[in-house]
Amino acid sequence: MPHPPAQVVQWLKRTYPRPTIDPEWLEGCYTWIVDELHLDPARDMPAILENVNNQLLESDFNDSMLAGTGFPRDAIGAADTVLRGPILVEVVEIMEIGHSAYSLMQTYESRVEYRKQAELRTASGDRDDGERKPLPKYPRSMLQFQLSDGMNVLPAIEVKSMPEFELGETPLGYKVRLPGD
Repeated sequence: MPHPPAQVVQWLKRTYPRPTIDPEWLEGCYTWIVDELHLDPARDMPAILENVNNQLLESDFNDSMLAGTGFPRDAIGAADTVLRGPILVEVVEIMEIGHSAYSLMQTYESRVEYRKQAELRTASGDRDDGERKPLPKYPRSMLQFQLSDGMNVLPAIEVKSMPEFELGETPLGYKVRLPGD
């Protein structure tokens, strides 16, 4: 298995200082990219970096990160802490905490019914006439997250609204780079 060039390792350390990427995972990832995509490090380094980055952002941090290199030790188990970046984290749970469970359940049931109706329309061959209502969105107030560095999971609450996160739309496993001071 070819070892990743220093340029790949350095780029990853600059881009994502914490947590540390598992060298074994990186070696396997790099080998797969070079072999499967037939890329040459001498001429295709930008494409290699882009593919390594994509693979990292699609990976499960339990597989791709070294244990104990992400969250600061004093943050683990602390009752109240503010994470200071730069640190790359994986969203493993999202929950709306500003609306009642009843309201969220009603929206969930509306979404299930919407999908059932869409399946029936598709199965019966109905064409889209552009007059259908959009998929109901969950009400949005304040989100609570469970964030992982690959080993530890910490709870987090958004201090200000982050519109890129949407309950029912943002996939679990989504990666977020928390900025530095």
